[in-house]
Amino acid sequence: MTDIASIKRQIAPHLDACMTLEGVLGCVVVSRTGVLLGKQIDHCLSIPSFAAMAASIHGSAEAATSMMQFSRPSSIFVESDGGGILVMGAGKDALITVIINKSVTDIQSLKRKLAVIADNIGGE
Repeated sequence: MTDIASIKRQIAPHLDACMTLEGVLGCVVVSRTGVLLGKQIDHCLSIPSFAAMAASIHGSAEAATSMMQFSRPSSIFVESDGGGILVMGAGKDALITVIINKSVTDIQSLKRKLAVIADNIGGE
């Protein structure tokens, strides 16, 4: 069984790649149950709580789409005046969540770039 330290080492380069995306202020990789697997974030917040909330956002979206007999959501974007939160599946067991600043104008481009990183995480 893979230990958490090994998982964190595998995820670290993907977190670095995520932080190079324009407008990304921070990112976390969490299990679909909300366990923190890796982070690169400077915000003053409870990272374990944020990780659990990201998994909850994604789980709620999955439940809602399932009720509508839609496929799993590819991403969930929470938009506010101050920025946004983008949650995306990263393989069958993980999620990648980014905090973006309000200057990002091309969310679709960011989603495409983040999807590549998510696919790389999911492929490991």
